[in-house]
Amino acid sequence: MDNIQHADFRRLDLNLLVAFDALMQERSVSRAAERLYIGQPAMSHALARLRELFGDELLFRNGAVMEPTSRALELAARIRPLLMQAGTLTQQSAFDPSTLNSHVRISMSDPLEAILLPGLIARLREQARGLTLSVQPSSAPMQLELLDRGEILLAAGHFPELRDVHQAVPLLDVPYYGMFNPALVPLGEAPTLEQILSVPHIHTAYGGDSLGIFDRALKRQGLQRRIVVRSASLLSIPFVVSQSALFAVLPAIATRPFLHHSELRIVPIPLDGLSLALHVVSHRRNQADPLVAYLAGLIIDSGRELFTSS
Repeated sequence: MDNIQHADFRRLDLNLLVAFDALMQERSVSRAAERLYIGQPAMSHALARLRELFGDELLFRNGAVMEPTSRALELAARIRPLLMQAGTLTQQSAFDPSTLNSHVRISMSDPLEAILLPGLIARLREQARGLTLSVQPSSAPMQLELLDRGEILLAAGHFPELRDVHQAVPLLDVPYYGMFNPALVPLGEAPTLEQILSVPHIHTAYGGDSLGIFDRALKRQGLQRRIVVRSASLLSIPFVVSQSALFAVLPAIATRPFLHHSELRIVPIPLDGLSLALHVVSHRRNQADPLVAYLAGLIIDSGRELFTSS
């Protein structure tokens, strides 16, 4: 039947079908009771209810054994496959990435894609060749919207605001560094905070915040910097400061690709507690999907390996 009449199931205790199958397998009330770890009186009561439900004796005593009726044999042929199928509902098959044959969409910021994608793709090509991947760069608010709409499976980045439907797993907690061209900005290899604040800055709001993490940390100390340029792209800033007398304060995910750039100097920021928390986020609807856990694990492994090896 195409339409299930749920009210009809009020007469049927589905546990009775389990009792019926045990009775048909054992052809004995006592042995069936042992199989289900219940008492013999309870099994006898179940048999009485089954007889009433199906309007048939189902099992009758013939000497020392119990024999099924033709109605019982007919029911057994239909009930056992149903129970076997129902049993699979609570059994999860082992997840094997080598058997994947699917397409997955994820999202992360440009800087994260630049540093995480090489390791992620290398792992996928080794472990899951049948999986194809699309990466969409987006701001943090847009990433969460894409998750909510089901257009991506995972998002990686900095998310100041999450809702209950979002499941976040820590990815990295990266420090901030200062970046400048020493030929244009007269600062040494370990400038003080006062020296850093004495020069003009370029800034971008990572994650959509108009006031950056560094600026909020300064504000708590009654300090502020002079921002003369705001950029829409985190990755564009190193190229700007290489040619302009500006200082940039950037998370390590943005400075790492430029560690060996000949024109740039990257220095620690002497301000305690200055770091950027990064997470891998999925939607609650997919919390039991082993593919989500697998991909999140690969992303986390790629990030942590990259930063612990530096």
